[in-house]
Amino acid sequence: MTDGRDRIDSYLDDLFGRLHGDPAECRSMLAEAEAHLRDAAAASVEAGMDEDAAQQAAIDAFGSAEHVARAVDPHPFVAAATAFALAGGWLAAIGFVAVGLSAGIARLLALLTSTQWVYGAPSSYRFAAAQCAHWMLVQPTAGNCRTAAAMEASDDSFLFAVAGSIAGLLVVGLVVLAAFLLRRAASIPRRRVPRPVVWAVGATAFGGAGLALLAAGIGGVVLRGHWGQGLWYVEAAVSLALAAYFCIRLVPAMASTLTPAGRS
Repeated sequence: MTDGRDRIDSYLDDLFGRLHGDPAECRSMLAEAEAHLRDAAAASVEAGMDEDAAQQAAIDAFGSAEHVARAVDPHPFVAAATAFALAGGWLAAIGFVAVGLSAGIARLLALLTSTQWVYGAPSSYRFAAAQCAHWMLVQPTAGNCRTAAAMEASDDSFLFAVAGSIAGLLVVGLVVLAAFLLRRAASIPRRRVPRPVVWAVGATAFGGAGLALLAAGIGGVVLRGHWGQGLWYVEAAVSLALAAYFCIRLVPAMASTLTPAGRS
């Protein structure tokens, strides 16, 4: 061929575009395929065949790129599903850790500011007598009903957040383990969702959640209808911090793919 490339080079390019999975495994597969093809072509040339015809014969005997790629990865849907399950599990695990982290930061903020601001009821809230009796009973050190309600909300919020975080991590762990075992049992080649895609999903999910929580906190100031004013801000701050982390990872990866105007 006039560009210095031969039939085997073109075949390997086609095969490379059809392979998916771990980059190291793909490179190893290509290296083995090239070695086999060139050895077969060299043997045919020594037997008197034209080099171009020898390469084509070696390719025909080896199999089409589509056939070889399908043989290497016979379960593309399952491979993709396990890859997305692992990526989703990683993001979900970060989310559940964020829930527990927010609970801890909120408790610390309550110590530095006040339990009432972080967890308490809005100033417009009117407590029923039965509510006050219950909260004063379970929080005997509180001086009044409003303080008792804030202390009880603090305990309940922290307990539910930590328990939910642990339970969520256990569920995610089981899902990830199931995906790993399925891939191993079916001898499915490893695939991985491209990192920029994962970072983009993380930035979008945590950014959206952070903005929604921030809006809810601000709405509580205006409408004075939310319990736990400070808690909304803590959760918003943690979500937005995670979104910023994903953006920091995403932007350089996206910038490296950009090309100057006028080039393809």
